[in-house]
Amino acid sequence: MISRLPETVLTLYAELLDQLRGAELSAPGSYVSKQIRGATYWYFQTAEGGRKRQQYLGRESAEILEAIERASEARAATRADEQRRRELVAMLAAGGMHRESAAVSAVLKMLDNAGVFRSGGVLVGTQAFTCYANMLGARFEAQSLRTADIDIGHDPAILLAWTGDTSPNVLDELRRVEPFFAVPGLDAREPSTSFKVRGRDLRVDFLAPASSRAQTKPIRLPHLNVAAQPLAGLDYLLEGSIAAAVVGGSGVLVHVPQPGRFALHKLWVSQQRPASEHAKARKDLRQADQLIELLSEDRPQELRSAVAALRHRPSMLRSIRTAARRIESAGVLGL
Repeated sequence: MISRLPETVLTLYAELLDQLRGAELSAPGSYVSKQIRGATYWYFQTAEGGRKRQQYLGRESAEILEAIERASEARAATRADEQRRRELVAMLAAGGMHRESAAVSAVLKMLDNAGVFRSGGVLVGTQAFTCYANMLGARFEAQSLRTADIDIGHDPAILLAWTGDTSPNVLDELRRVEPFFAVPGLDAREPSTSFKVRGRDLRVDFLAPASSRAQTKPIRLPHLNVAAQPLAGLDYLLEGSIAAAVVGGSGVLVHVPQPGRFALHKLWVSQQRPASEHAKARKDLRQADQLIELLSEDRPQELRSAVAALRHRPSMLRSIRTAARRIESAGVLGL
């Protein structure tokens, strides 16, 4: 069942998110935009050793433009206050927000430091779902929040190669936090897209949109020295991602899909899973149901926008309609 958190807790969350954004935008550099598929995307550009490096900030929005303006005005005087952010995380957890485990928080922080999110990475899966609970000020059922899997989606269309010899090796960086190893794929000749800690459930998977269902070979992400598993329908989920704060450690700034799209994508995924993943399909439906119920009350326009984005995806829409019959909140979708 969904219960609401006090407005005072949401105010503290907004402060944490604002501080994380300020810390990211306070480094010396400039802001540049690019037109991709008719939309404007913003990047933070720095110069290192005579070479330019661009870090992905997100698709243009009022929030992004405001953050850039604020950082540009006060960057020289602004410095990250990590202790304050740790205090905010503790206060948010005491106020009822979901606090991420120390291990997962450390891995996400490492991924952030390695530039995974700044270069276009989007946190998907259950980790994104927990971000929505905090972002929207709700307590979702505990069973739908449990996971140690970290799924990172990348859209190659908005990736920028990191110039120079400073591209991180994700596996090496992961090993600084936990004893990760590369999980071999079905074809040993192909690069791994998944990394796991021996003897534990902690796992990191990289995903990328597939150009067709026939595409199965890993897609290389050279800026991270890693490969991603192609996944059909992921482009719908990744388009127009938004910033979110992970409540753990001193906070981690990540990007997550728009919550309306996430909910509908979960309905679609539940229909794509084989019979052997029945339990996962049920979890997909529970997450979608709770998020749709919450959005229908607080942000109905996000649901309408997510549905409208399916107009050129008739096959996906049909699967979502089928899955929607199995959840209580289906009536609000207008499918």
